[in-house]
Amino acid sequence: MRFSYRFADNVVSNHTDMFYCLIIAAHELAHWTNAHTKHLDRDDLDSKAIEMWADFFGTRLLFTAVARCQHLAAIIKRLSTPAFDAEGSDGLLSPYGEALRQVYDRVFVPTGESPRYPSPAERAQICGTGVPSFFHRHFGELYEGRTIFSLIKVLVEPFSDILEIFSGEMDYEAAEELTFRNVEIHLGLKEGRPLITPGIRPEFNLLVGTHYLEQSESKAHREALKEKIRSWGVEI
Repeated sequence: MRFSYRFADNVVSNHTDMFYCLIIAAHELAHWTNAHTKHLDRDDLDSKAIEMWADFFGTRLLFTAVARCQHLAAIIKRLSTPAFDAEGSDGLLSPYGEALRQVYDRVFVPTGESPRYPSPAERAQICGTGVPSFFHRHFGELYEGRTIFSLIKVLVEPFSDILEIFSGEMDYEAAEELTFRNVEIHLGLKEGRPLITPGIRPEFNLLVGTHYLEQSESKAHREALKEKIRSWGVEI
């Protein structure tokens, strides 16, 4: 992967700076991990589906690195403060949320609206929901408290002054079509193999594996998660 001199010159002096760089780097790494350059877009919906997945999968890659990468653990420790040490690992959620807001302001919004990308607000939401997705896979269960706490820290608090950007009517039909296309693309990229990226260590497959379910299995999995969330009293 190649990054611009401007990006590489970013000064990393705290956890928010670190996450700002990691969000951008993880998005690009998600493209590479899923072999997106091998796919020829048929239309704007293909492009939008791929960019959506790079945001979501990239977030899982990022937090997998936070949880498992010793080199990143050393950086996190070096940038730690007494306040962070007192709060523990949950103290990383707020700086991630602050960094996501910076990416929204500096990258997503200036890019503007395009049929080839989700909207800036959608991209922020996609990245934010990637956090409880990581915890779901990391802990093996979608816990209500952990999910709500995570979303408050990475979306509600950092975007508190512009929360109205998330309040528009959800186009469920368009979202389902986008999800269907996303699954279709990645099943094609598998080319009959168990994984798109066979070099991923087995212990990381649950967190960032690229095996992908067939359409019917994928839909059943999504419906099961929706039912779980509805059981918390949340309409989805």
